[in-house]
Amino acid sequence: MTERERAALRDIRAQLARGEAEAALAALRALRETASPEFRARELWRVHELFGAAFRLLGDAAGCAQAYYEAARADRFLRSQRAHYSSYLFALHYLPGISAAALAAQHFACGRLYEAREDEGAGARAVPPRPLSRGGRAAGTARPLRVGFLAPDFLDSAAARFYDVFFDLPRRAFTLHAYSLTAEEDALTASVRARTAAYRVLAGEGIAAAADIVRADRLDVLVDLGGHTAGGVTLPLLARRLAPVQLEAVGWFDTTGVPAVDALLTDGVMDGAGAARLFTERLCRLPHAWCFTPTAAMRALAAQAREAQAREAQAARGTEDARGTQAGAAAGQAVAGGVTFAAFGNFLKISDAVLAAWREILCRLPAARLVLQDTLRAPVRVRALRARLAAQGLPLARVAVRMGEDGYLAALARAAVVLDTFPYPGGAMTATALALGVPVLTLAGSHHSARVGCSLLTAAGHPELIAADAAAYVRTACELARDSGRRARLRADLLRQQTEEAIAARRTDYLRHFAAALRQLAGGA
Repeated sequence: MTERERAALRDIRAQLARGEAEAALAALRALRETASPEFRARELWRVHELFGAAFRLLGDAAGCAQAYYEAARADRFLRSQRAHYSSYLFALHYLPGISAAALAAQHFACGRLYEAREDEGAGARAVPPRPLSRGGRAAGTARPLRVGFLAPDFLDSAAARFYDVFFDLPRRAFTLHAYSLTAEEDALTASVRARTAAYRVLAGEGIAAAADIVRADRLDVLVDLGGHTAGGVTLPLLARRLAPVQLEAVGWFDTTGVPAVDALLTDGVMDGAGAARLFTERLCRLPHAWCFTPTAAMRALAAQAREAQAREAQAARGTEDARGTQAGAAAGQAVAGGVTFAAFGNFLKISDAVLAAWREILCRLPAARLVLQDTLRAPVRVRALRARLAAQGLPLARVAVRMGEDGYLAALARAAVVLDTFPYPGGAMTATALALGVPVLTLAGSHHSARVGCSLLTAAGHPELIAADAAAYVRTACELARDSGRRARLRADLLRQQTEEAIAARRTDYLRHFAAALRQLAGGA
């Protein structure tokens, strides 16, 4: 690599750090065109990697997928090649029109990258995965089951809201370990540390040394909370077989494709009969795959909403006028005679098919508004999405496009209905909306990741909010907008599910089923 090429890469990284995605793309194209033969042969993967970062800033999912695929193909180093392929797989889930079988095949191809070990020569084989029947405790063994949880980190995050419940497994029956690939900590980390027998930081350790640390704890089951997220950083460890049984749960939303991962946590909604062919893992179905833990702020907003409902009910017993006014407020819908729809989440999830559905909804409801809020604080993504909205013919005067911000809960709670994205639906954002009493309309996809919204709404007792196709999605959105009474009833039911007693009961029930699944996987009673 020449000094000019090194300087160009430094400048491009600085542009991306400043959010100057368009300038970075232009510089990347120029570098690609003028690169020396040596750079093309050995370092071009760096350019593709930066293309991926630039397209991510612009909210261009197809560009991301292509860039990370090219980075994986050009990379000479197995570890970073795997990371690029994981980023490619992640981006594929944003794209419509990919069949479940084709998506699975891409994951299976990635799994073949784990047949070689990083510290051995090309073509070397990893330790073959052991079948489930050979691992775990003998039936009737009295000692607690040793269960480990491996994650890129244990920091407060969307995924943490779903895996928090795992650390309340009863200590009389389970000895819990946690393994973090980062040394960074926050309040969530402290909570996990307090609820485990051992909390180990693997940051700074080589893969072989980290694997030895985990193996030394002689786990019965290792639960992975990462999968292909964060560049698939947990998968090289799993490929070395750290426990007799290795389970994928929560952090990833598809098959890993890695043969050493024995099972995947799911339910019958995301993965029904015939789904097994799409996974390298055994499907471990619970009655409900997810148990969301609302934050203190979410619980406070839900409690305030229930109190408001009680006041409205009391006022409604007075006069008919009071009843009409308060019911409208309860539905959170009064905006210039229409309703406010919302879609809060990663703008990469907003496909052209989603925009077409939203355009039709707003066309049929001339008084309705739509609020879109990103997860990133990136002005360039706002500009890029506005350009896409204009190109797709959405009424820009009735669509607000906002950057991500921490204080989004109150704004989300004011929405009448959340419109889910597809084929990549919301997960934590859907669960958050439901926890705030806001109904969510989702579209049923054809495979695991595209049916997360279906799973969450079924668990919430409202499968009627699952649309079978885009036409039903548009029709249901319009019906909800025109029926304030139905929205009020939905809101009341969702808020009833957010009392402390209801949350505790859900956690207890979920843990009962999760504990039974762990015992079965480990070969226990």
